[in-house]
Amino acid sequence: MAEIETVTEVSTPDETLAEETSEFVEPEQADTSTIEPEANEVAAETETETQAEPPAQEQKLYAGKYKSIEDFEKGYKELQGSFTKSREFENKYNELLKQQQEQAEKMRAYQLQQANQRGFQTTEDAQIADRVQLAEFQYYWTNLNTLNPEYVNEVKPMLENYYQTGNRAYLEEAKRYYSSDFIERVALAKNGIEQNLRHQLENYQHEQKNKAEIELANTLKSEFEEFLTDLKENKGKAKALEMFCNAGFINSSEDMGIFKQIVDEISTFAKEQAIKEYEAQKTIEETKEKAVIGGNVSNNIPVSELKDSYTDEEVAAMESEEFDKLYSKYGDKFTSRIK
Repeated sequence: MAEIETVTEVSTPDETLAEETSEFVEPEQADTSTIEPEANEVAAETETETQAEPPAQEQKLYAGKYKSIEDFEKGYKELQGSFTKSREFENKYNELLKQQQEQAEKMRAYQLQQANQRGFQTTEDAQIADRVQLAEFQYYWTNLNTLNPEYVNEVKPMLENYYQTGNRAYLEEAKRYYSSDFIERVALAKNGIEQNLRHQLENYQHEQKNKAEIELANTLKSEFEEFLTDLKENKGKAKALEMFCNAGFINSSEDMGIFKQIVDEISTFAKEQAIKEYEAQKTIEETKEKAVIGGNVSNNIPVSELKDSYTDEEVAAMESEEFDKLYSKYGDKFTSRIK
């Protein structure tokens, strides 16, 4: 019964980035030192220059930098040119970035189309199947020496055709020359490889999801900082935001903008309803007050009896009922006349 002698693990080659290193040696500084003049000679020359030259007047600088209008205009034009070049560079960069994103999206779409044509739902499923298939081929190829020598030259072309075409008919034909025990162990090894690859894929997708969520959170925090400042106090907004995120409704700045619009509309509606309720309640209270005052004519105080001013003595001499009626009817208009 043939044994599996070697097992070749399948893994994608690591991509490494070659770094070019270069040493920069600064040139030696030329000796520019000269013999210093004696102190007496320097002092004499300085004194002569001070006596000969009149004090220089402070020159006017345009824009704090240019000595003449011509220099100022020239500098302004150069500055405009640098701004124009900067904008052109930015536009070219954004255009290139957009092209790369579009090309990557087209490539993903093409790969998914190819995977679907092969019967896979995702590109990742197709890639895992290809790697498992390659591992299976390597199991049979590396164990050719376990076969009867007279069959090796017959099985080898079958495996080569399977590797080149992916047609399993060639593999099934080659498997007839291997023992059933060996075929069973290869099947178990294939299953282990597939499970390991799917586990790696899940970990990668989880890491990418966490990374994307952090990037999205930072973006939303930056672009909607003012809108999110009251999340700790505004429990309703915080709960709504949590529900939208958990449901997967917010995956971009545009989605967040829609959420903000909804919250603002709800907030505006709530404020309008509160104002309407307040005004309605105020109207009811005023109507009740007028009904009480108008229904008791004997206790009603005519407007003509509201004096221009009241002294403290007059107020003190009033009956409490009279004071209450004046205040309830005239309010500040009555109290402001107390001198």
